[in-house]
Amino acid sequence: MKTPTDACWVVDVTIADRVALHPGETLSRDDFLLLVWEFLDGTGLSGVHEGSLDADEAFAAGITSSAMVLDAAAGDPDRDWVAARDTITAAFWFGDESGARAAAARLGPLDGCHIEVIRCEEAHDWEAEFRASHGPIEVPGFGRILPPWEAVPHASSADAPTTLVIDPGTGFGTGLHPTTRLCLTALAGGAPGDRSAWGSVLDFGAGSGILGIAAALRGARAVEAVESDTRVHEAIGHNASLNAVAGRVRVSATLAELPVKPPHDLILANIVAPVLRAHADELCRRLAPGGRIVLCGLLSADVPDIAALYRRHLATEPIATELEGWHCLEFRAG
Repeated sequence: MKTPTDACWVVDVTIADRVALHPGETLSRDDFLLLVWEFLDGTGLSGVHEGSLDADEAFAAGITSSAMVLDAAAGDPDRDWVAARDTITAAFWFGDESGARAAAARLGPLDGCHIEVIRCEEAHDWEAEFRASHGPIEVPGFGRILPPWEAVPHASSADAPTTLVIDPGTGFGTGLHPTTRLCLTALAGGAPGDRSAWGSVLDFGAGSGILGIAAALRGARAVEAVESDTRVHEAIGHNASLNAVAGRVRVSATLAELPVKPPHDLILANIVAPVLRAHADELCRRLAPGGRIVLCGLLSADVPDIAALYRRHLATEPIATELEGWHCLEFRAG
């Protein structure tokens, strides 16, 4: 069996939004890609990559209104930028040349498919390349974020720099995005000297769980991590275990699964403006007297509306910070 480090053969295919497997019978591109494994049975197909599009490319193509995009599962539901294109270039992977050429012979005649090239992909050490791209991240005022292969977790105190271990790859929040760093800085700036002062913390739109886990490391006794994408729940638990706080982090899919009381001493919500707007009533209702709520994932155009909305609920002015065009609002309840 070939490993990811072995050389392999690739067929690059341009695929239209409709593909005809049989004359007069067309399938959507998504349906075609679901059936392609059966269609190419016997060729040794080992993988399909449907292409990728980053935020800058999506903006240049007119698919998004801004190149500044927060990757939040509970945000804009129409985030499949590749699917929005009229054509995509997919890569079909094979263990040997004969399988690749056999597959090309089957795909080429289909209306809606065009063979671009058959090529040999040289051997790669994918794991080493991945690790090299995820090194330590320093967050001024907070501490540093490390991947698990760089360090072992250790206990942090509320008044010392924190070492946070996050396994990158699943769930938003590796520490690279400016919004994550803004939230960590805000969290550290309000970390209580008394480790029991944060009885309950809510991490709304938890992603990888990074913010809630950071709060646990800084002294929170209990963390509710709410993440609508249930596929990353296991990753949140894994990251909590890496930091030896799994016993203080509970994962849920919705706010409705949480008890309203006791209220939360700290709420962290790093998510897009429409979600912050839609859940303002409930988030503010869950904030304890004297508690803090940190809202992030905001562009400059979002700030006035979100600030005014939460100001009405909390009757207090926010502390505003900005990093690389992203904005964070911190409210302290009276």
